[in-house]
This record gives sequence, C-alpha cells and structure tokens, in this order.
Amino acid sequence: QVLPGEYLRSHPGADSAGRSDPQDGGMIEVSNLTKAYGETLAVDDLTFNVRPGIVTGFLGPNGAGKSTTMRMILGLDAPTSGTATVDGRPLGEHPLPLRSMGALLEAKAVHPSRSAYDHLRALAVTNGIGNDRVDEVLDIVGLGDVARRGSGGFSLGMGQRLGIAAALLGDPKVVMLDEPVNGLDPEGILWIRQLLQGLAREGRTVFVSSHLMSEMELMAEHFVIIGR
Repeated sequence: QVLPGEYLRSHPGADSAGRSDPQDGGMIEVSNLTKAYGETLAVDDLTFNVRPGIVTGFLGPNGAGKSTTMRMILGLDAPTSGTATVDGRPLGEHPLPLRSMGALLEAKAVHPSRSAYDHLRALAVTNGIGNDRVDEVLDIVGLGDVARRGSGGFSLGMGQRLGIAAALLGDPKVVMLDEPVNGLDPEGILWIRQLLQGLAREGRTVFVSSHLMSEMELMAEHFVIIGR
C-alpha cells in the first residue's frame, strides 16, 4: 500500500503546484466554544488546542457533543458563542479547504449509485486535485480493486475506508475523523491506528474521536475528554 507522504517524496515539485506541506502542520484552536439548540446545551464553553505531530484523541460518551464540536470546527454548524480555527483562521476562509483539512464525519454520506472513484473525483474537482491523487488515496485505503463499484453495496467498514480516502484527498495538514474505527474488523482497526500515527509522524495534526478508551489508549498520545 502507498503511504500518504510517499507522493511528496516521489514528486518533489508537488508543493509548487499548490499542495500542502505536511511538515508545516496547522493547529486546531477551540476557544470558549458553545452550541445551544433552544434550551438544550450541546457544547458548553469548550477550550482546547490540537497541535501537529501527535495523534490527539477526543473522548466522551455518546451524546457528549463530540460530533457537534467537529461540525463547528468544519464550519458546518455556527457556534452560539466562541471560535474554532484551523491553521489560524476559520476553515471557511481557506481558499481550498480540502488541502488544509480533511475530515470524516459520516461515512455513508455518498450517493449509493456513485462509485468510490466518481465520488472522490467529484470532490477533487472542487479543489483542483488531479485524477492521480484519486487513484493514490484509493490504494492507500485498500479500495483500489473496487473503485468502480457502486458504493451502495459497500460494507460499513468499506464505507469508513472511503470516507478516510476523502479526508486524505487534498494531502491536508490537518486530519479530523469522527469514530473512524466503527465497522472495521481487528485488521482494519490496526490499519487505521498505524495510518494515523504515520500521518502524525509526518508532522500533520491528527484529531480523532471515539467513545472507546481502550482503542484510544493505543492510538493517541494526547487527549481531550468531555462529558455530558
């Protein structure tokens, strides 16, 4: 399998074409972040930083607000108060966001009749990413042999791998994954652990949520823990 950093090592002109430099890792900064839905407080005055070069685990029980926090970091939900920035500014202000940050929130957010290749190609076009990178990330996640099959027939684990491929598509400085081991067998869990630790060693910022303390203990070096 191809490791994420191998593209840059084998294509020394890649950075001049606008690809992000993983050695110049960005930081996620969350300050006094709060989200309320009516009278229900989903996230309450949360402050933390996620720095480059290590895997940071985001831990808490289901319903604690992990996914809501990640949606606010991505700019998908507006905070009631507080701020969330990626590499010094809101993600929505980055001209090519997939090159700054890759994220997986919902693995099945793919049209079932669309192939894995076509799904990634559609994302790539929006950020000026070439077809070669689409093929590369499909190989990284182990979906190269089924890339032209409709994703509606994918298992939950294959859907997770496709979501991870989308997160890696822009070769981003920052990678954020919500419960990425869901649906993976033991071999797949080991694979994602090694992948994320490898990305961190390249100097990237890696932020991953889970409610499984046992797996996070093996995967992460730094933790952000929230409760209900």
